[in-house]
Amino acid sequence: MFLARLGVRTRILAIALIPSVTLVVIGVGAAGYLVNESDKAKSWANELEAAIAPGQELVAAMQSERALTLSLLAGDKSVATALPAARSRVDAAFDVVNATMARAAEVNGTKLGDSEAEAAAYKTAQTTVRGAADAGLLPPADAYMFFNQVLDRFIVGTKQAGLESPNAEVGIGITEGGRLLNIIESMSRSNALGSALVTSEGTFAIPIDEYINQTGYFQTAFPAIGRELVESEANQINAMLAMPQWQQITTMNSAIIARYGAPAAAKPSSSTSSTQVRVDPLPMSPEEWEAAVGTVNRALVDLYSAHNKNVQTLAKDAARNAEVNAALAGGGVLALSVLVFLIALILANRIIRRLRRLCNQTLLLADEQLPATMRTLREGGEVDTDATAPKLDFGKDEIGQVAMAFEHAAAAAIGAAVDEARTREGVRAVFLNIAHRSQIVVHRQLEILDEAERRQEDPALLETLFRLDHLATRERRNAENLIILGGGRPGRQWRQPVPVMDVVRSAIGETLDYARVRVTKLPEVSVVGTVVADLVHLLAELVDNATAFSPPQSRVEAGGNIVGKGVVVEITDQGMGMSADDLVRYNNMLADPPDFGVGTLSSDSRLGLFVVARLAVAHGVSVRLSESDYGGIRAIVLIPQQLLAGEAELAGVPPAMTGPLRRGLPAPQESAPVAALESSPAPVATLVADPPTPRPMAPAPEMPVVAPPRFDTDTDERPALPRRSRQTNLAPELTEPAAEAPSAPERPRSPEQARDIMSAIENGTRQGRKQQPTSNQDEQEG
Repeated sequence: MFLARLGVRTRILAIALIPSVTLVVIGVGAAGYLVNESDKAKSWANELEAAIAPGQELVAAMQSERALTLSLLAGDKSVATALPAARSRVDAAFDVVNATMARAAEVNGTKLGDSEAEAAAYKTAQTTVRGAADAGLLPPADAYMFFNQVLDRFIVGTKQAGLESPNAEVGIGITEGGRLLNIIESMSRSNALGSALVTSEGTFAIPIDEYINQTGYFQTAFPAIGRELVESEANQINAMLAMPQWQQITTMNSAIIARYGAPAAAKPSSSTSSTQVRVDPLPMSPEEWEAAVGTVNRALVDLYSAHNKNVQTLAKDAARNAEVNAALAGGGVLALSVLVFLIALILANRIIRRLRRLCNQTLLLADEQLPATMRTLREGGEVDTDATAPKLDFGKDEIGQVAMAFEHAAAAAIGAAVDEARTREGVRAVFLNIAHRSQIVVHRQLEILDEAERRQEDPALLETLFRLDHLATRERRNAENLIILGGGRPGRQWRQPVPVMDVVRSAIGETLDYARVRVTKLPEVSVVGTVVADLVHLLAELVDNATAFSPPQSRVEAGGNIVGKGVVVEITDQGMGMSADDLVRYNNMLADPPDFGVGTLSSDSRLGLFVVARLAVAHGVSVRLSESDYGGIRAIVLIPQQLLAGEAELAGVPPAMTGPLRRGLPAPQESAPVAALESSPAPVATLVADPPTPRPMAPAPEMPVVAPPRFDTDTDERPALPRRSRQTNLAPELTEPAAEAPSAPERPRSPEQARDIMSAIENGTRQGRKQQPTSNQDEQEG
């Protein structure tokens, strides 16, 4: 559910952000590790630098004490005065080296130097060795081995430091320094043994083989290591090997070996306690030899110091490089993460822009292009599906595929709309065809009824014929309903303005229960002739609904008044009314009628309201339904000012046409003769020329004089005549002979004229047979 609420941009950014954050975490960890390693390397370099001088001092002090101790044990008592200073020097150097190694061990967590217990054991052994040496009770071999072990331990510690170095190059340098120190130590042992041998005249307790081994090792190791060191250090070794003092030492070593070293055959047995020697002269005195050894030792110390300085420089450079690498790694990872996030953001924005553009074009298609196409189809225009189909070019990726899917959907929708429009146009044409055919049948029926009414004098049969005439009139209105709903126009038209009173009475006359309708006060205004037929049809449908949905014994009232926007006609019934939802639904339908279709008709059986809505929208008439005071429905029809006739339009109308109580509407002129309707089902034209003045009709001899019916609009009494009065629907000037009538053949009467004449005959006959009719009898007759 949480992911469903996330947008596409958030999801894309999350896809890029998660690896970016992971990369940042890894980068920060790597950078932290590198920074830690650089700190270790830096600390290691600092500790190494701090340990160089104490280490050199310890080695030199131990070598000096060893040489003095061996000389003392060899019988040279003159060195006893120098031993205390040498021993103090060793103790001080030992403490400093131990402390330095302890700090170095804290840097990388390795064990360097002696622990407190080992240091205490060393102090105890050192004190014992020194005391025994001073007392002359220490065997030379034990003294030699004690000092060798201490110095070997230091050399091993140096090699271990090289292995634990945080940088490989620095570690190699430290290892090379350990090898160099080992060679220097071998030379020191050789010199100490040689000095003891010379002092003891070859009777020293340590075998000559140790001296030969140490001497041979350092004389061969120095040239070998010189080839492995850097050029500057190799040059120092070569310079040392070229020194005359080095030559003197090697010559002295060879002479000692030749003097005190017996051949293998001449060597005494292993049980012999002393070495048998030959007395050969030495090339130099002990003092000269000691001076040469001192010179070479100083050169070696300089070489070892230079090598340690180089290693120290490498360590500092390695620490600096580690810091730089850590900073570059951390910054690079951070920059890479930011770059990845920015690239993801740019890609996400591009995708969002494409999706938004696709959404906008799709909405444009759905909100504008498709409705415009549908309007074109509804208006009867031609639509090319290929040209109207949208073109959404979004590439060939997934978004492009979605756009193509929208294209196919839109093309399918347009094709379906075109097919539906064609189908509905066909259905509408079928409705119009059926309606026009029904009109033809109705016109023929009215013509036949008119002819039968003219020939018939039996009141009972006339009553039946009039009922059939009335039903035929309603059938004509139903046919006109289909024509209106099918998009056509009914054939009846008026050219001259007609009073609102006549319009309302004509609409009432077209309903089945017109006798239940009471006309109240109506304004003395006229409606332009072009809308009279549609307005009569509209009001007739509303009156028909009012009578159909109210009790048979109830009364329907029709009245109106002048308002600011025109004329209002109200039709009020006393029926059951409608629910609030139905009122809202039907008022919305009257204000905005839906498109006519079979589905619309099948969902609502009130065809009259669809017709009313169509006619009202066509002429700008407002129709609204509300609840009446009796619980029924009040239909309020607002005829706008533009549909009302002005003074100029009424100037050409005869005075009888504009009177307040005009007796009826003129007979509507059909737009085409019946013969034309028989030959073609197409809609009849609605614009015709002004009707010619009809020929005066001579009344039949048997027709009684009928007084015009009186409509009392000020009382509650119903009209005196419950049915139409023949000849009352004609204008007064049409009932009088024309002043100058040209001699021409008599025109045939229209069905409406014939119907009016027969209705007048029926009403006159009925009234002539009545004897003092009462009000109740009139109501029963209606």
